[in-house]
Amino acid sequence: MQQNEDYVLKVLQDVGLVSRKQVDAARKRLDGQNNVVDVLIKDGVVSDADVSRSLAAQAHMDWIDLSAMVIPPAVIKQISAADARRFKVIPVAFGETGLVVAVSDPLDIDTIDSLGFLLHRELELVCSSPDKIHEALIKYYGTADEASDIIQEKIGEDVDLGLEIGDAAAITETDEADAPIIRMVSMLIIEAHRAGASDIHLEPLDKKFRVRFRVDGVLQEMQAP
Repeated sequence: MQQNEDYVLKVLQDVGLVSRKQVDAARKRLDGQNNVVDVLIKDGVVSDADVSRSLAAQAHMDWIDLSAMVIPPAVIKQISAADARRFKVIPVAFGETGLVVAVSDPLDIDTIDSLGFLLHRELELVCSSPDKIHEALIKYYGTADEASDIIQEKIGEDVDLGLEIGDAAAITETDEADAPIIRMVSMLIIEAHRAGASDIHLEPLDKKFRVRFRVDGVLQEMQAP
């Protein structure tokens, strides 16, 4: 762990995001709960995205912003909720040679190897920041309570989706059937808020389901989740 942290700090210094003086100051403030990188992030010297972008570049890995994407349900189903949470990864797309999966730490070779072994398939890795992956885990795999939490965090208001799944150990068949609906609703609300939409229009058509957001008084068609 210390070796990885030293490498991360060297990368951040090499690309000019932090100085030696800032690293030394952060070391003096360690409290046993955080590492130096955590302290630098907490102090606002660098962000999660800064760190993950820098590591991705060093690993010759593409960096993506998960919050700007709508991932199809068929892709999400490639990794179970339990495994996605366990490994802190998000399936992103079907690639040319395998499943495209977003990770937050390109240095965590054990997790990457374990996931590939578990899925019995080739993986094409991309990188995203830990906070974006955490948000995506709730967005695509979360319960109603978790979805409400993230929407409240984004919008700054109390939100009640009017649906509950309950504890994972006590999920009923009806609850499992509702889960995709809960995820879709939470996803639409988050995306609408991000787009600055005043309202959401859901329009079932003959051969597709159309989603439109009203932004600045104009209805704009969005990609259906």
